[in-house]
Amino acid sequence: MDASATSPAPGQVLVTVQSRTGDGKAPEPLLDQVAAILTNDDVRPLTDRVTVQSAQIVPYAIRGRVYTYAGPDSAVVMREALRSLQAYLDEAHRIGRDVPESAIKAKLFADGVQRVELDSPAADIRISRTQAAYCTAIDIVHAGIDE
Repeated sequence: MDASATSPAPGQVLVTVQSRTGDGKAPEPLLDQVAAILTNDDVRPLTDRVTVQSAQIVPYAIRGRVYTYAGPDSAVVMREALRSLQAYLDEAHRIGRDVPESAIKAKLFADGVQRVELDSPAADIRISRTQAAYCTAIDIVHAGIDE
């Protein structure tokens, strides 16, 4: 679970919760548990009103092409590039974390990669403190040898 607390106005606390399963939308039982803990009079100041909500999930897909240098086994290079990308995406699947296009390209630049072309996302994915980005699909193909 990931959580973020903001104060949209004096006396108001907005707690945003993200599940670590699926796309990250927090199920109602989890929200109810968090709310029960945070609204207990022994936990919160009596003048604060606490609201608990699920993170707004911002879906996106990654599509593009990777070109490799001649020599290294392109299957091995692609496997490493995709492993690196997936590790980054797992870490970036948090409340308030932007997903910059440059980070996606950087993670795809494994040893042996000559260049990366992205079709999607076409720009950085900007995420607020009540949102979480979720990658719905990765379609990165080896587009050939490029020198």
